[in-house]
Amino acid sequence: MYRGVSMKKLLFFVLALSLHSMALAAEGFSTLEERMTGKEFQDAGLGKLTDAELESLNGWLRRHSVATLENATARSSGSNPVSGSAGTKDMRGFPDQPKGSKEEDTIYSSIVGTFDGWNAKGTLFKLANGMIWQQVENDSFSMPAVKDPDVIVERGFMNRWHLSVVGHKSKVKVKRIQ
Repeated sequence: MYRGVSMKKLLFFVLALSLHSMALAAEGFSTLEERMTGKEFQDAGLGKLTDAELESLNGWLRRHSVATLENATARSSGSNPVSGSAGTKDMRGFPDQPKGSKEEDTIYSSIVGTFDGWNAKGTLFKLANGMIWQQVENDSFSMPAVKDPDVIVERGFMNRWHLSVVGHKSKVKVKRIQ
């Protein structure tokens, strides 16, 4: 009986440790608020940012902390920046692509050039990662013009993709054309 109780405790401990490790690995990114002390955060002037601006900055840091390493590897090997780590072209968004994990179904990039919204079916979105997406619905969204805004493209229900500008709630249905 004593041995059964010990074994149960050991299994519980191993399970709890595994779940904790998986949670830490899934996070993998600490926001500025988590990394800095309150004083450092205020001294850097970050307390003046709106929630949307802070979210955008954290998004940029998240993308570029990983992308910097990937881009350096791609440049040194001479591979296409749209390529994955295995040297294959990133085909996400094209028809008949199998659904992947949540991470694989989310693309972080930025729109190249000045952007102030979308207003008509057919609007093109040229991304810094080389992808080009096209608006497929009649919808509009306006915002003050900004240079190279960060965007998120996510796969949704029925294999449909949506683009949104980081820090804004509006989304537009898009299809990948390049």
